[in-house]
Amino acid sequence: MPYVRHDLVAETARLARSGDAVESLRAAGRRYAAMIRVVTLPITAVVAIAAAESPQMRYACAAASLVLAGWSVFYARQVFRHPPRWVTAVDASALAALALATPWLVSASWLSSGKSWIVPFCTFACVAYQYYEGRISGSLAGLVVIMGMVVGTVTGRPEGSVIDGVITACWAVVVTGLARLLWTLVHRGGELADQTIAEAETARRESRIAALVRADEQASNRDLHDHPATTLLMVGLGLADPRIGEQAERDLAVLRRPADERPPARSDLCGLLAVACDEARLPVTRTGAEQLIVPTNAARAMTNATIEALTNVRRHSGAGSAEVHVAEDGGIVIVEIRDEGHGFDPERVLTTRRGVRESIRGRMAEIGGCAAIESELRRGTTVRLRWTHA
Repeated sequence: MPYVRHDLVAETARLARSGDAVESLRAAGRRYAAMIRVVTLPITAVVAIAAAESPQMRYACAAASLVLAGWSVFYARQVFRHPPRWVTAVDASALAALALATPWLVSASWLSSGKSWIVPFCTFACVAYQYYEGRISGSLAGLVVIMGMVVGTVTGRPEGSVIDGVITACWAVVVTGLARLLWTLVHRGGELADQTIAEAETARRESRIAALVRADEQASNRDLHDHPATTLLMVGLGLADPRIGEQAERDLAVLRRPADERPPARSDLCGLLAVACDEARLPVTRTGAEQLIVPTNAARAMTNATIEALTNVRRHSGAGSAEVHVAEDGGIVIVEIRDEGHGFDPERVLTTRRGVRESIRGRMAEIGGCAAIESELRRGTTVRLRWTHA
């Protein structure tokens, strides 16, 4: 019983921990933003240098690409981890300055036909901001860069040329807004997932706690059935026994057992069974193994089930003695309790009788074992307990 209470506390603490879908999404957003910069920058630099219309512009594009590459390495590393707010602000300012330099970095022939290598690069950056920044900070950073693109494109566009470049720069507002909307929806999905997981964990925790509480109650009932209740019944019926005082002391020790008491990890099953047989109040012959070290919970469960079986022999079988045989075969531990008494029909045992159902089969089921009862009228009874090493 006290061990079940300890498990209840441990299980509650373990189930209190859960994952965080939103945090996973944020980490994914930072990775996407860093990857966007790493992938788009080399391609943009090559296009910028190749499309320059003069050596001076080519040198300017190469210098701008080198400076931007150096900053972008730092930016990508910061974003991949968890960037402070100032990193995004500096990056947005740098890209806005790059966009304002459009007249010196993009050829007039490109601008006159509505083309620019700066606009797509900066638009990708504006989209990336939405993947890891908050709604306000990400939108402001994107707006700063877009304003630089519009002003730079308008300033560098030759007189009388098409306005397609200006329209493309303005269209970045829509692209950035859609990216923000998409990421908001994804983020909301993560929040709903977290909420669903939390509710499921709560329900599972409550179910597990309820199961542990029921197990605690069953353990209490078994202890009462196997020890104090039986002793009190004997006293009430006036069935005196020379050792009833000793039994009452043991029963009292069971009820007073500290809640935080922990058993040793492993115990000698044969030693525990020897004590149980000596206290059975009828002659018991022990055969088979002399020592068998198993986990304590299994040893105690099988010993308590054996005590209940011997109690039933003494009370109901009419036999004057019993035999307890212990064996291990291929990791399977077997304890057999035999008598040559009246016997009974196991299928006709009332469901209200807890001895066989709870104190024998219930205890074995809790440790992953099983109990089989073979009995025939006037041919005795054999209770076979089986448990397998994990």
